[in-house]
Amino acid sequence: MTITALLRSATRPVHLLQLHAAMIKASLFPHHALPTARLLASPLAPLPYALSLFAAIPCPTLFHHTALLRVLSAAPSFSSAASASLAVLASARARLPALDEFAFQPLVALCAKNPRDDAAASLGQQVHALLLRYGFSGVVSLGNVLCHFYCCLGNMAVARRMFDEMPERDAVSWNTMIGSYVRTGDICAAVEMFGAMRCSGVDASAAAVVALVGCGWRGESVHGFGVKTGLCKDVKVAAAMEGMYFRKSDIGCAKKVFEEATRRDLVLYNCMVDSCAKAGQIEEAMGLVHRMIQEGVRPNTGTLVGVLSACGASGATEAGRRIHELALELGLELDTALGTSLVDMYFKCGYPNEATAIFYAMHDRDVMAWTAMIMGLGVNGQSEAALSLFRAMEQDGVAPNEVTFLAVLNACSHGGFVFEGKKHLESMVWQYGLSPDTEHYGCIIDLLGKGGRLDEAYELIKSLSSHGDAMAWRTLLAACRVHGNIELGRMVQAQLDAMDNYHPSDTILLLNAYASVGRWDEIAQVRDSEGQKMVMDKKEAGCSSIEVSS
Repeated sequence: MTITALLRSATRPVHLLQLHAAMIKASLFPHHALPTARLLASPLAPLPYALSLFAAIPCPTLFHHTALLRVLSAAPSFSSAASASLAVLASARARLPALDEFAFQPLVALCAKNPRDDAAASLGQQVHALLLRYGFSGVVSLGNVLCHFYCCLGNMAVARRMFDEMPERDAVSWNTMIGSYVRTGDICAAVEMFGAMRCSGVDASAAAVVALVGCGWRGESVHGFGVKTGLCKDVKVAAAMEGMYFRKSDIGCAKKVFEEATRRDLVLYNCMVDSCAKAGQIEEAMGLVHRMIQEGVRPNTGTLVGVLSACGASGATEAGRRIHELALELGLELDTALGTSLVDMYFKCGYPNEATAIFYAMHDRDVMAWTAMIMGLGVNGQSEAALSLFRAMEQDGVAPNEVTFLAVLNACSHGGFVFEGKKHLESMVWQYGLSPDTEHYGCIIDLLGKGGRLDEAYELIKSLSSHGDAMAWRTLLAACRVHGNIELGRMVQAQLDAMDNYHPSDTILLLNAYASVGRWDEIAQVRDSEGQKMVMDKKEAGCSSIEVSS
């Protein structure tokens, strides 16, 4: 194999170092432009390494400059990548007699990746002006990149003007505009653009069909068009059709799309497995996983995560264990997605020891993994362990988010830790700059109610800008029943009535509060006044489920 072919087949950064050494030994680096540019532009090359390679080239060509600009366009940090890109572009303008359109595209793409950064928006517009000065306004590929840039900024008027002024348009041009109209919710404009594309003689592409399916416009008609044009053979179109039918709860049509696909790859299987899992068809999803293995398609983490989530929600422990065993058989890495899903599943199924073992077996733990663990410990009655784990998370340098604090406050509520709950709510605001919502305040109200501090809970709800939601008042009403506070219970029910948010449980909670202190006459009065509402709005019956071994 040639060096260029080996560079294309490299899969790890160490391979680049080995090939770099071979190129030096064969006098290919830095004197031969093509292999040197290939090495420079490899997606496996870390940015500092790519910059050092460029610096070692004595007379870099336009090909080398463009290769480095493409590497910089993929960098995660805009500020450092933008400054380095401008330096490379300045070097190209100073050293080379002329530039082509490919030298500017990476910089515009970098700006499009950071639409919320004012500096990126300004730089992109400056590059646009520079392109006009160089006379590249009629180049289709540059027009596409600029349209995409303005679409990312949300400036659809400028993007549309750019599109209309393009002397030539290809499928990418049309797809950019159609997809952007769909993302901004302008379905009429997207459909109009799709019709104009067909009238212009440009063949409809899979990307355009996927965009229309995603926006929910006449899904069956788009499906028929896809069948007629043969686009349904594309796995991305088939996956979009599957998702569309599952969102409409038309599982039969979704399965038909799947079965009629000429090629079923990992993406199509994952879409089908996830959709079955979300529909509660766990055994069906498991069967699909085994079928894909038989057809030579190797499941990945994404295949199993959706099934694990469904197993946790339904308490299907045996199915969850089978998925865990399958992950071990396939040798899948216990990454944050798979590990967090297993932790969540085992906790929800009532196996905290297995969940804990999975958590500590994970090499990398992000905020979602820590949050799942804290939430699981709290729900399973290990409140002190949950709070201890939160402190360990802080010491580990992982910043909590709003969901983490909800898990912490839930743990405090389950354990009755009033002081700790209030302290963590303050920490959420003052230390981490996060804004509590009704769910966070609901945990505090539940905590105060369990601790018998009903007046404090009442004042907290009244102090909220929205004066609390129905769930917060209902939580306080339940606490009034537990502690026999009839007067406050009446006030709370009056608030619920004023919110026009009646629920049969409200009356039942108030009746139980009266019964706890033996006020039977008032129970009779409430039954007379509320009986009609209770008949009209019957309380939903509770239910339980158990898993039976077959």
